[in-house]
Amino acid sequence: MRHIFTSTGLALALGIASSADAEQRVLTIASWGPPSHVTNAQIWPDFVTRLEEISEGALTAQLKLNLVPVPASADFVLDGGADFTMIFHGYTPGRFPTAELVELPGTSGTVESTSAAYWRVWDTQLKAVAKQDEFKTIAMFVHGPGQIQLADPIEKLADIKGLKVRGPGGVGSAVLDGLGAVGVQIPITKTYEALSSGAADALVTNVDTRTAFRFDDVTTQIYTVPGGLYRGSMSALMNKETWDSLPADLQAKLDAELFGETLSRMFGAGLGAGDDAALEASQALGHSVKAATAADMALLAPIAEAIEADVTERVAKTGVDARAALDSFRKLSVELE
Repeated sequence: MRHIFTSTGLALALGIASSADAEQRVLTIASWGPPSHVTNAQIWPDFVTRLEEISEGALTAQLKLNLVPVPASADFVLDGGADFTMIFHGYTPGRFPTAELVELPGTSGTVESTSAAYWRVWDTQLKAVAKQDEFKTIAMFVHGPGQIQLADPIEKLADIKGLKVRGPGGVGSAVLDGLGAVGVQIPITKTYEALSSGAADALVTNVDTRTAFRFDDVTTQIYTVPGGLYRGSMSALMNKETWDSLPADLQAKLDAELFGETLSRMFGAGLGAGDDAALEASQALGHSVKAATAADMALLAPIAEAIEADVTERVAKTGVDARAALDSFRKLSVELE
């Protein structure tokens, strides 16, 4: 499945090799979500273009969507079902013990700069205990601030108490628990149905999902908190055997010119642009955007502090200086804008 050769091809838009002059090794990207989502419409195609350029046509990749349930994406690549994927760490609680550190409320910076900061802190302080050694990690990034999207508007943050809210897992769900919401644990791909049927009253995630997953159809208000209730920890992974099979000089070029901070920034920039476009589209449809008040932030502060203390304590048990890593992440998120 992973070692396909072709001497002719169609355009990249069709996800097939595009060289008529030389054989290409066609790798597989297992992604999820709809084709319109920014990761599938822009980020992965841009990745394939750079992969082709850097390898001088020796490599290309084919994008395939929704091959497995979202939480199974990592194991699908681990087992050789595909060569690349992206994962959301919160879907597999406990498997990646340092991920929640970057999800904590209180981080400033753009999605791009925060993703670049994540790569640097992961590469220098977290990687040794992050339990991703069985993969080739090619990017570490966060999605945009997780905000509340509601079927029916609320007047204050305290009004979320008792509502059925789809949580993302990890820190985002912990914040919802602290606010007294009733957590609904389902993948993002199943949330539209939950909202449309009344099984959920709201969700908390980044705003770009309103367009890609059609949440504009089933929610009328976006309740925003500075920096978000959380920022989802994500990663782009490569099958280790595929990586090991590449020539050493090509590995070096990919590490220098694409993998790492460069690709982390690509994911962050794309996701940030998706948030901006989705927010503008929602406002054009007449949906309300309500900003958190000082009273809301006072309600949230002790909840966030308690979660931060819990997360840093648990991450510290892996042998990492969790407080130093968190401080570095927050500082770099602003400096790298």
